[in-house]
Amino acid sequence: MAKRERFVSNPEHQRLIRNRVGLVVVLGLVAMALLSLNFYYQEFQDWKSLESNLDVLLLINLNAVLLLLVIFLVLRNLIKLLYERRRKKMGFKLKSKLTLGFILVSSLPIALFFFIANGLLKNSLDVWFKGEYSRAFSNTSLVVQGFLEKRDRELYNLGKIIIEDYKSQNDSKLFKVGLERQLWFRKALERYQLDGLALYGKGFVFEDKWILRPSAELWQPLPSGVVKLGDAKLPSLSTQLDQAQIRRVLIPFEIAGQSKVLEVAEILHGSFYSDLTRLQNNLEEHRQLLSLEDPLRTSFTTYLLFFTMLIIFGGIWFGYYLARSIVEPLQTLVEGTRRIAKGDLDFQIDLQEEDEIGLLLDSFNDMTKELLQNRRKLALSREALVGTNLELEERNIFVEMVVQNIQNGVFLVDNSGYIKGINPFMIRLYQIKVSKPLGKHYMGVLSKEQASLYESMTSQLEQSGEARVKSEVHLMQDKKAIHLDLELFALRTTKGEPLGRLLVVDDLTEIDRSTRAKAWQEVARRIAHEIKNPLTPIQLSAQRIRKKYLEEMVDSEVLDACTATIINEVNQLKNMVNEFSKFARIPEVNRSPGDLNRILDEVVALFSHGLPKGVEINLVKSEKLPSILLDQEQIKRVFTNLLDNALAALEGREDGLIEVISSFGADLKIVKVVVSDNGSGIPEEMTPRIFDPYVTTKAEGTGLGLAIVQQIITDHGGFIRLENIEKGTRFSIELPV
Repeated sequence: MAKRERFVSNPEHQRLIRNRVGLVVVLGLVAMALLSLNFYYQEFQDWKSLESNLDVLLLINLNAVLLLLVIFLVLRNLIKLLYERRRKKMGFKLKSKLTLGFILVSSLPIALFFFIANGLLKNSLDVWFKGEYSRAFSNTSLVVQGFLEKRDRELYNLGKIIIEDYKSQNDSKLFKVGLERQLWFRKALERYQLDGLALYGKGFVFEDKWILRPSAELWQPLPSGVVKLGDAKLPSLSTQLDQAQIRRVLIPFEIAGQSKVLEVAEILHGSFYSDLTRLQNNLEEHRQLLSLEDPLRTSFTTYLLFFTMLIIFGGIWFGYYLARSIVEPLQTLVEGTRRIAKGDLDFQIDLQEEDEIGLLLDSFNDMTKELLQNRRKLALSREALVGTNLELEERNIFVEMVVQNIQNGVFLVDNSGYIKGINPFMIRLYQIKVSKPLGKHYMGVLSKEQASLYESMTSQLEQSGEARVKSEVHLMQDKKAIHLDLELFALRTTKGEPLGRLLVVDDLTEIDRSTRAKAWQEVARRIAHEIKNPLTPIQLSAQRIRKKYLEEMVDSEVLDACTATIINEVNQLKNMVNEFSKFARIPEVNRSPGDLNRILDEVVALFSHGLPKGVEINLVKSEKLPSILLDQEQIKRVFTNLLDNALAALEGREDGLIEVISSFGADLKIVKVVVSDNGSGIPEEMTPRIFDPYVTTKAEGTGLGLAIVQQIITDHGGFIRLENIEKGTRFSIELPV
């Protein structure tokens, strides 16, 4: 038995749908992650950390790529739907309606949402970049800048005062590195409440510093090369530390012929430094935002458009997917019905559906299983039926062969009188001339005498109420008397309903002839026995009388004539007795395979050498003649007797012709030999008895030749028939193969 097939509908399409679902989910997660990064992570809000704004540009470009990808997927679905509509694929109408419905349902509110959200976003950005918030940041920037510049001027003025005071000192020790200079500058530091002072010499080389604790550990000297000496006024500098900022004011001056630079420092730390730093950072971020106003507006609009298109795409895809989830099982169902129509029941639809469609597919699978089981049951029933039909056919063939070959006539007629069956023996026996008697009414097939006999027996059967009736009749057929035994059966169903009638005809003619022939054989044996014994003494006595008294008697003519007559008649009686002996002692048939054409050649050759003048023998042999079982000597005796009779019938004719023709009847499986002559023929009154013993047309014949011929043919299971033709006689011999 073949393995049941699990039929899965479009696995590649299901895998494609799963891939698309994954793609949509990934796109949504990416978009949400980007938004989260923009709004919730400090790294993305710290615009100072974005080197050359590269990440911002990358984010904007990524949004554009995602938007193009979503647009491509939407257009691809729509184009595919249009392609299916043009190809008129199954389910495209439903897909089109559902997809169009979802587009209309989702597009109108989504478009309204997009315009409203875009307007709100524009207003929010305007407030952010152009409103009071932006102006507040600008004013704060001015305040901070003014505060720092004012503080630098104060430090510069204090430094100038310290320098002038330093120059006015007359103590030369103050101008050299030492304890005196240290003490003087520390007093100045404390006097003016400064955080630190530093002195740089020629080439901006650090010489000394004075720092008030606890900020001493925060101060660091300026590296060389930061400023160029020789300028009238050096710039104010600031040094950013981890937890503080040093504000430095550099003042160049000349003293004792040397160039010096005084650094007046203020260290910003603690809460003031934190607040100031935060404020500066906010100002820097705002400045960065102002420079990225257009890209940010584009980015947010792209985000909004991306989600809008994503929702629209989701609607289209959901409609498309919903349509496929309905159409796909229907397509599978249609394919299954087509395969069932082609006789392929050995498969199942394997779709995991939990809804009503799944119930429909389960019902379809149950139906295919039941159909498969029914087909198997039908196959078993058909095999059993085929076996039964074969048995019935073999039995019918056997019965038909029996009916066709049985030596009884079978004639089957239905209730309406139409012939339903007839065998070859019946056709030959009744000499039916209709080529195809089956299906025809018996009145158009049988002769009047035969039809009248059948109707008489039918009436007798109906009146008697019996299942069968019998009758023996003698009929004349072709001027030949035949003895028939007829038995008519009434055919009925098991319920007793009439089906028709069956006529079985047995030809007793040959039996009668055989009985008569046996009787004649017994008569011939007794006659031969009774006559043969006294013939020899009579002949010997006549011969002795002739020998003793014929020469002594004066008047011997009477004795000579009488004794000669006695001797001649005795010889004729001996010949007759010999014929009787041959007829009484016909040997049993000893059959063996033989060639009938060869026997005909030998017999015709035997007669051809001594033919009378004006007589000709014409032999026509069939090349298709098969080998048959026969007694060659007896069959040779048959044709010798027939040719001898034909030559006797042609005595005195100068245009005598004897024809011997052999043929083979494949349908009836018989070999037929016809021996005909154009002689004097046989009188009509003798024709019915021509095969009886002692019936002859010859003046000196015994009448036993044709009786012996018929006996030999009968012993071979064949038939011999006589026909008086227009000129002459025709004997037809039929032998079974």
